[in-house]
Amino acid sequence: MTRPFSKFPLLLACLILIGLDVPPVSAQTEAPDPAEAADLPGFGVWGPAYRLRNVPDGMRLVVRASGNRNSATVGSLTRSASEVLVLNCFPEIVPLDFEDASREAKREMLGGVWCEIDHYGMTGFVPGIYLDPILDR
Repeated sequence: MTRPFSKFPLLLACLILIGLDVPPVSAQTEAPDPAEAADLPGFGVWGPAYRLRNVPDGMRLVVRASGNRNSATVGSLTRSASEVLVLNCFPEIVPLDFEDASREAKREMLGGVWCEIDHYGMTGFVPGIYLDPILDR
């Protein structure tokens, strides 16, 4: 009489030999590397980099700690700032709607929100009306 699990080691060995890719247990429980997560392709409002628009000559755009004009200032951006990364917008912009929108429609969607941004390590919030997607990438 054969024991029910006597063929299990042989089956496991066959699966390993035919190239079954089983990640190690440690790889299944580790959190993703933040540096790798930042390399994911963008989508919606998070897709393109942004440059500033609507900032008057000689002025800088104030970056705030939260999405309102009464919030503390964390820094400012020059009028010519570009490569601004949008992390999130409030109220949220529907990603598919933003993806499918024309340049003018995107500007209109951004006009009514506050966006959390990152510009070379400075993070904070700016009114979306000052952001312009860089689409020629």
